[in-house]
Amino acid sequence: KLESIGFQWRILGGRSIVNWDERYKQLCMYREEYGDCNVPRKWKQNPELANWVNTQRKQYWNLQQGKPSFLLPEQIHKLESIGFQWGIYGPRCL
Repeated sequence: KLESIGFQWRILGGRSIVNWDERYKQLCMYREEYGDCNVPRKWKQNPELANWVNTQRKQYWNLQQGKPSFLLPEQIHKLESIGFQWGIYGPRCL
């Protein structure tokens, strides 16, 4: 019920923490507009999304290296189902 009135359970540095599904929705909207999931690292329109995308790649890399990762198999599947690429190189990603 608290969520229905906008209650935020966690605040970090004066800003609310957006959950994984919310960022995923933002990434889907980005994909609809730009045709891919390659959010530039320093994207000024939504730097939080750019950071989140980079974090997903880092967590996937950790998983591949056998290191601890908070990325869940369901999340990997969701990202891959929209064409998310784990390794990106090129001018848009710098």
